[in-house]
Amino acid sequence: MPGEFPVGPVVLGYLLGGPAHGYELLARLHADLGRIWRVAPSQLYATLDRLERHGLIVGTREEQENRPARIRYTLTPQGEELFWRWVLSPVPRLRLLRTELLPKLFFLLRLAPERAPELLSAQREVLRDLAEKVRGEAPQDPFGQALRSFRLHQLAAGLAWIDSLLHGGEGCASS
Repeated sequence: MPGEFPVGPVVLGYLLGGPAHGYELLARLHADLGRIWRVAPSQLYATLDRLERHGLIVGTREEQENRPARIRYTLTPQGEELFWRWVLSPVPRLRLLRTELLPKLFFLLRLAPERAPELLSAQREVLRDLAEKVRGEAPQDPFGQALRSFRLHQLAAGLAWIDSLLHGGEGCASS
């Protein structure tokens, strides 16, 4: 799913735990992932609408006494399949480690911690390939050289972080 913040797959992940309405989902997003990124209510409700149109979730209207009706969303088998494909796929770019890999890691550590090393190992390979590509660059201008150095240091830091998680570092079970 396109976009810098993977709101759709995150919603699917929350619905794996059972049906919820929009306000519950928004509260969970802010409580669990608010340190990574924020989702506006309008963005969440647009995402819920899109997920429902694509058959990934089903909304059921619930009447409430003295209050407006609300919609409770349930995950479909197609939504569950999409979630698991997303959560186990490494991110293609370094800048997505914070905005996309961390939410994936959040869900894996909660739902299937034994699969976290699988994702982290795949991510390590992606970062190694990116580092090899950057090492092969030979910029001639000083800014290009500084940018290459910056990217290599970022990739090295990302690889060191992933290796620490894979080898029993803070926050993740070792492989």
